[in-house]
Amino acid sequence: MKRAPGLARIALALGLMAWFAAGVSATQAVAAEHEEPLLIALSTQRIEIDSSFAGTSIILFGATDVAGDVVISVRGPEEPVVVRRKRQSAGVWINREAIAFRNVPGYYTVAASRPLEEIVPAELLDRAQLGSDRLLLEVIWFETPGDADDFRAALHRHRERDSLYRSEPAVIDFIDERLFRTEIELPAHVPTGEYTVEALLVVDGEVLSTRTAALSIEKGGFSADIFAFAREDEALYGIVAIALALVAGWLGSFAFRKG
Repeated sequence: MKRAPGLARIALALGLMAWFAAGVSATQAVAAEHEEPLLIALSTQRIEIDSSFAGTSIILFGATDVAGDVVISVRGPEEPVVVRRKRQSAGVWINREAIAFRNVPGYYTVAASRPLEEIVPAELLDRAQLGSDRLLLEVIWFETPGDADDFRAALHRHRERDSLYRSEPAVIDFIDERLFRTEIELPAHVPTGEYTVEALLVVDGEVLSTRTAALSIEKGGFSADIFAFAREDEALYGIVAIALALVAGWLGSFAFRKG
């Protein structure tokens, strides 16, 4: 399990930030027409989690050579999700309606150097899906006469309650005119998989530059062994799981009778 970066990692990050600034200046001096006005890096690009994982955070830092605002989004992994609505029937609550959405991010957060509405026009926010409330959740199938937006809102509330979505953007701090940093919080139950980190440099409401970085969150330790076993031999895993459940039930009943 990897935690927040230690002193050595922070020193490395600061060194890289200084290198970014020097690289931007060198690029300007050599070939201004080929310069990249935005550079980013993560304190780590791979996180291993196990059964004792209680959440962590990573640092994103970067540099620009143009005065402007920075917006960062972290998204992934994506999979279909079914949202159900319960109705009361004969005094019992049962699932009566459902909608399935395509490519729903398991985690989504945004960070910005200022309030998003002050940086980017609303139409661009919608087009770039900046903000969890602007995620385009495409319906695959539905079993309801109701509005899909109600189910989208319910999904958003559920993910927000679990700290997997954030309605309010995190803050990007500019250390000086060139260098910036932000902290990405990952909750204890963050899903494993591949994540995309995207940074936008916005000047006068227009996106001047875009940079992306990859983040991988994987199971580690004994949890990883169980996960691999379940994926590689599903039938045997199912048999073992049933056997363990039977043994646990027998031991529980035996202890209960003895008591």
